[in-house]
Amino acid sequence: MDDYRDQPEPRHDLPTRRLTETRKITTADGHTVYLSLGYDPRDPNRPREIFYSAGFKSGSQLEFMVQDACVLISLLLQHGHMPADIAKSLSRVEQPDTSFAHGSIVGLITEELLSK
Repeated sequence: MDDYRDQPEPRHDLPTRRLTETRKITTADGHTVYLSLGYDPRDPNRPREIFYSAGFKSGSQLEFMVQDACVLISLLLQHGHMPADIAKSLSRVEQPDTSFAHGSIVGLITEELLSK
């Protein structure tokens, strides 16, 4: 296991002021969710963080899970992981028309990082 790293890649520090874009997504069961994507002005085509803004009942378990997922995804992005690599690692569910949909809202969130 020579290629195993004891330390992750260094974290990409973001400037205090950065570009932010709020997007609206809809889950498979019809919930509307608002996410805010943050970009480093030095690399404006690559998202570096994502925040949950609104959409689920305040204080609900689902709201906390989505907030925590956004934090974890943001950490991955800031340590150099690409959105496509994160998205392809998440579960998918085969649909009746043989296409695949995200198995969870986490997949839907990472897919949003890929659309611009």
